[in-house]
Amino acid sequence: MVYYWPPSGGSGVQRWLFLANYFAAKGMDVTVYVPNNPRIAQRDDALRQKVHQGITEIKVDGWEPLQRSNKPIGENLGAKRGIVKRFMLWVRANFFIPDARVYWARAATQVFLKHHKQTPFDLIITSGPPHSLHLIGLQAKQQTGILWIADFRDPWTGFFQNRSLPQNKKAKQKHKQLEQKVLQHADRVVVTAPSLKADFKAYSPNIAVLTNGYEQLLPSATATTAGLVYAGSLKAQQNPTVLWQAIASLIKSNAAFSEAFSLDIYGKVATSIKTEVKSLGIDTHVRFLGYQPKEVVDAQLTNAKALLLLGINMPMTANVIHGKLFEYMAAQRPVLGIGPKPSDMQALFDAHQLGVYVSFAEQSIIKETLLSWFVKNDMPKIGKDITRYERNAIAQEYLALILSMS
Repeated sequence: MVYYWPPSGGSGVQRWLFLANYFAAKGMDVTVYVPNNPRIAQRDDALRQKVHQGITEIKVDGWEPLQRSNKPIGENLGAKRGIVKRFMLWVRANFFIPDARVYWARAATQVFLKHHKQTPFDLIITSGPPHSLHLIGLQAKQQTGILWIADFRDPWTGFFQNRSLPQNKKAKQKHKQLEQKVLQHADRVVVTAPSLKADFKAYSPNIAVLTNGYEQLLPSATATTAGLVYAGSLKAQQNPTVLWQAIASLIKSNAAFSEAFSLDIYGKVATSIKTEVKSLGIDTHVRFLGYQPKEVVDAQLTNAKALLLLGINMPMTANVIHGKLFEYMAAQRPVLGIGPKPSDMQALFDAHQLGVYVSFAEQSIIKETLLSWFVKNDMPKIGKDITRYERNAIAQEYLALILSMS
């Protein structure tokens, strides 16, 4: 059960597109339940060509709010809003639990149960977010006893997006109750970060950590003609004010840096971030280029002098490892990471020599790093022992987990 599936683009598609393809290629009978009319914020038609021919797609009709909108909603969730939008967000937070796809999930549950009664499946896997998909697995488990894996790409109640919503006490309690039911009833729980396993262990003894990964190492560029590159959506809760201030200061004080530095951002960006960049006068150096197909972005990653990774500038986000970090590994370029410390992402930087990782408060180190890389051209050696994160390796582990349940 997945919500994000081609032609939807973005990072949410990659994990299960590859895993489903891998399982199908190994001869497994794979059926994927997906929305027939999803809200597609980012479209990438080229991904349709990557779906394995052996995969059966069941497209389910269902309703959800803002279904026809492709405006960036999640990116602006942490930003200030007018009274009408605040009210709409309050309705979303307290009446659509666990998320805005809950009504589609109800429809998908009925379709799945009907099919399962006619031709029983051996196993159901639900992937969240959106975490409403885990309710499909919960219902299927309770009504049929089918084996069930709940795959968490991100946290649930502790997820920063949830904590940015104006939830009342009753809504928070409902989220926690549903989360605990899912963790307690699933035969296996799979998470993408070690700290998330620690968060969940009180509710389930059967938790495995299977991170995201990269498909394959990208071919190295003969010459890096781009500067710093960021790929992926950029939410208000990720706003690196300290970085913008560092860039503004260096542009004013160092002519060599001003000439050498550029930052290209590919993806949907919160309006508040664009406003701040413009207000600091650095919009000639920081360019917002919008969402691009994965093949285009991959070429820019390898063409970059360095890559930028931004975590969440909120407490209790140490258990989130952004999928783009693994895509960055494949590009084999130095990464400037800004995020919570300590965190699971910081541990990856340290273990695999990925570049420089700092907190949102360490402006001096950010400035030193930018000067070193863009003026002195002193680039670090990177990429120690990263092959364990090839998606084939992750998929092999996942398949072994599935076979152990049969």
